[in-house]
Amino acid sequence: MAYFIPFAKFLMIIIWTLLIANLFFPFPGKAAMAFYFLLAFVIVMHAIQLLVIYGAFAEKLKLTKKEAFEIFFFGVFKMWQLKARLL
Repeated sequence: MAYFIPFAKFLMIIIWTLLIANLFFPFPGKAAMAFYFLLAFVIVMHAIQLLVIYGAFAEKLKLTKKEAFEIFFFGVFKMWQLKARLL
């Protein structure tokens, strides 16, 4: 498990890079539209996840701006790192 979270974060960086690169250098054919949809989906889902964390754990877990930023970009993989603070 010690290697899983860093590896998963690395994969998320690659995913974000591809999704954002598609904005500036659109992929050919229908792939560009799929990547636009995926970017919107990932943004909405990670924003909802961040709002749920703020709503559900506001009293037990005070997030710094850096941690909130990491939760937005890495999602559940950063949450796994923070779960020890909830116990």
